[in-house]
Amino acid sequence: MSFQKELCLICERPTADGAVLALHVDQGKLQEWFLNVCEHQLVEEIEDEDLICYFCAWQAEFLWRFNGMSDEALIWWNLDLDDAAKELRKHYFEGNIEQCWVQLEEFDLPERGEEEIEKDEVELESETQSNICSVKKKCLYCGILPENT
Repeated sequence: MSFQKELCLICERPTADGAVLALHVDQGKLQEWFLNVCEHQLVEEIEDEDLICYFCAWQAEFLWRFNGMSDEALIWWNLDLDDAAKELRKHYFEGNIEQCWVQLEEFDLPERGEEEIEKDEVELESETQSNICSVKKKCLYCGILPENT
């Protein structure tokens, strides 16, 4: 079963560690901040239901605090965080965590008919039985012939 998180509006990564709705930030300031920091505008227009991951908000705050971006007119990340998010933020600013994700490769499986699927299932069942009940066959793992009992 696939469980896919929505993507962040800014970094376009899954919002697995939490996010805030764009509705809860100053969208005008966010647009201005993005233009100043990234030197281009956001590709898409900001919708109220768009998500911004916590890490993008905290990175913006980090840049503002420690990289001399002290223009208070650009602060868009004043957020009301729950206790878990506050703890995560604390660890982020201490340098204990960072955003981590793995880009998965998407590929298409070939279309198979029911006959092929049934045939594969029969072969798999047969192979499983031969591995379990093997007599004088080499072990699949170590390659040793079983001893006579």
